[in-house]
Amino acid sequence: MALLKKGTIPIGRMLFIPKEGDITKDDLEIEASGQYQLSEMPDRFVIRNGECCRAIMVKINTKE
Repeated sequence: MALLKKGTIPIGRMLFIPKEGDITKDDLEIEASGQYQLSEMPDRFVIRNGECCRAIMVKINTKE
């Protein structure tokens, strides 16, 4: 399991993770302190904060 990114997503903001190799969103493990939405673009993953009133902490790993 490799750590891709760890950080805070403020209210109404997004976190962008560049794609490396042939990973898909099914290959990601996301730990979050609140609700989020995950989208897959051709060149990146987008994680959007789904909470209405607070920032969330996220930690994104790849599955083995």
